[in-house]
Amino acid sequence: MQGDVVKMRGGSEEASLRSGAGEYGFSEESRMFDGERYSSMKIRSGKGYGQRVSERVRAAMTELLFPRKCPICEDIVSPRGELICPECVGHIHFITEPVCKVCGREIVSEEEELCSNCKRHRFSFEYGYALMSYSDEVAHSITRIKYTGAREFLDYYGKKAAELYGDRIKQMGVDAIVPIPVHKSRLRKRGYNQAAVLAEVMGKALGIPVYEEALNRNKKTAALKELNAAERLKNLTSAFYSGFIPSDLHSVLIVDDIFTTGATLEAASRCLKAAGVERIYCFALAIKADG
Repeated sequence: MQGDVVKMRGGSEEASLRSGAGEYGFSEESRMFDGERYSSMKIRSGKGYGQRVSERVRAAMTELLFPRKCPICEDIVSPRGELICPECVGHIHFITEPVCKVCGREIVSEEEELCSNCKRHRFSFEYGYALMSYSDEVAHSITRIKYTGAREFLDYYGKKAAELYGDRIKQMGVDAIVPIPVHKSRLRKRGYNQAAVLAEVMGKALGIPVYEEALNRNKKTAALKELNAAERLKNLTSAFYSGFIPSDLHSVLIVDDIFTTGATLEAASRCLKAAGVERIYCFALAIKADG
């Protein structure tokens, strides 16, 4: 109730409270008269407090009616409130040093700076990161996300990515996160874009805006699984076109689900650079082994 004056009486006390709900539903300016002097106090705004209670109740009801499933074993997560079963975390291999200085793929020797793929190909993006190695368990989890509506798995992956890479992403001065788009026919079939959901989770955790409209897909490309690097890049030629890009958007983080040869991220990077974006970094949920 910004600007409203509320009169309160109690015994010999009379309070004139001017409430202005802050972020957590507290007034910004409140005064109480105790018979001798005025003293400041903070009061809880009914609107802000009610909204927060409503959100907690809604979250609790959702958890009760639709208990969260583990992204690895797919059983109901135990203990409640967690995003993954503690014992299932051990089935995920998170990327660790040494890594390729271009794509972020793990490499065997610290003496090597590039993986074999990045020795053969030059990329338009500055640097790439990946959360985890592409394993059978991870492949199954991503398949479930893409084709069976298990978007809730991305809550864990997105928050874990923010936890492990958040400081580095902020240090790079990223202005926005841009997800790799899917063709509208696939979007209709799946109901959502998995890269966009991942970007939203990361963006919320890091306080970085997500610009889905910055990159669009104008053709339905063939499946990339059976293609080599050159065939993948050719398949993706003219697959993307830039959309709304603010003049102050200088540095972006492109987000995708899987990094194999980097053809998708390269095609997207070229498109955004042609539109005027100066620095492009990439992040993949999972990256396939070198070689």
